[in-house]
Amino acid sequence: MTPKTINRRKFLKGTGIATILIAGGGVWRAVDQGVFSSGKGSAYEPWYNWEEDSDSGPLSLVKAAILSASPHNTQPWLFKVSDSRIQIFADTSRHLGAMDVYMREMHIGIGCAIENMLIAATAKGYKSHLTLSPGNLIKLKLNLKSILVATLDLSPGEKLVSDFYKAIPNRHTDRAVYNKTQMVKKSHIEKIHTLVHDKPNIKLFIFTSEEKRNYFTEGTIQSTKDIIADAKMAHDSAKWFRHDWDDVQKFKDGPYIDTAGVSPMMRVMVKMLPRVSEETENKYWLEATVSTMDSTPVMGLIAVQELYDRPQSIQAGQLWQRLHLWATTQGMSMQPVNQMLEVVDREKQLGIRAKTEEFLTRLIGESTWKPTFAFRLGYPTMKTLPSPRRSVKEILL
Repeated sequence: MTPKTINRRKFLKGTGIATILIAGGGVWRAVDQGVFSSGKGSAYEPWYNWEEDSDSGPLSLVKAAILSASPHNTQPWLFKVSDSRIQIFADTSRHLGAMDVYMREMHIGIGCAIENMLIAATAKGYKSHLTLSPGNLIKLKLNLKSILVATLDLSPGEKLVSDFYKAIPNRHTDRAVYNKTQMVKKSHIEKIHTLVHDKPNIKLFIFTSEEKRNYFTEGTIQSTKDIIADAKMAHDSAKWFRHDWDDVQKFKDGPYIDTAGVSPMMRVMVKMLPRVSEETENKYWLEATVSTMDSTPVMGLIAVQELYDRPQSIQAGQLWQRLHLWATTQGMSMQPVNQMLEVVDREKQLGIRAKTEEFLTRLIGESTWKPTFAFRLGYPTMKTLPSPRRSVKEILL
């Protein structure tokens, strides 16, 4: 889950932006590129109509599921719905390639969707029973179009609308710099640890000291450089980024400039300018990583006992979704920064020294736990916008 944050401030200097904006056809291009339509159109309707037809049964849970987080906003899920059961499948056609060689992040993303479903089930008056499909991620077959990941059985239960449920349409990834002067309260850090829900295979590591945060930042920046230097990883990441407004509305997935963590004026200018090269995008991604990590007061890792155990990856995703929903209720921002974990998988695939895994072991001070998800937490400096979503009809089997 490492969509690139693009910062073109340096690029824009001296380009004659004013001339571009007022030149013939400038207004047409602004409309064509969605300058006046951020967060609008069919690609964003699921955020606003997710509670319509509130008596639509189990389908209402799927509407909540598709608003969850996913790696690179790939939305790698498919659902088969009946009156009392929902089967959740991994859509392998949305695999991130070298960025997620064992589909570990894909299953974390599906875990996020499952958590939204469980929260929505209670709000809709269902009692739910979740069964996770066992398996080792390394042994999964990528030649299958869809793989059954979990089954959610439903029965009548007590209706309870939680704060987490209310936060579902307001949870958005914030890739901007955070407020460096506003510290996260100790009571909030303590609350975060309670969200693990006594899962024996899941552990949360939170870093607030300057020493640990600097070390975390060092690893994240180095892994960003490693990804950029790996042509296959860099390309498999870049191809999901949507550059044109028409593509956003057509594909309804992937990261886009509106959610890249830049200012409103910068978003306008980026949309108006011609697309830059992948090499230039990588340069700005690295620069943005440095600046955003520097502004972050709290960093963390979700760790498991078996890195490639499928149920544990799903449970890690469930925890991430809970963490992000809780942060939303508190007016705080969060962002996945999974470069280190993506490089761990890539080093294993290539059969080279596991230097990033060794780095993470030193960071947490334990060898029995395996980090599988990294994130940053802080207070926002600007409003975040929703990312595009495919409709329920597009993800049903």
